[in-house]
Amino acid sequence: MRTILTFPTLHQVLAAEKSLRCSDATKSSVRPTPTPPGLSTAICGMSLELLEKENRQAVLDCLTKAGLAPSGVYEV
Repeated sequence: MRTILTFPTLHQVLAAEKSLRCSDATKSSVRPTPTPPGLSTAICGMSLELLEKENRQAVLDCLTKAGLAPSGVYEV
């Protein structure tokens, strides 16, 4: 099962990835990935995939603190 974080724009995907890469607790936790069909209506078509499930809360906390909370979190 994959955990996908969606964002409204590609700019936000890239900013979220950069923010997570700068944090020691979350730097290897995500990677950019194409958004699976049906998850988002955003035009950008890119999302972040959570690679380390045990870091889910740390990732979400880091993004919220940076003002980059995902628009959706999906298990697919």
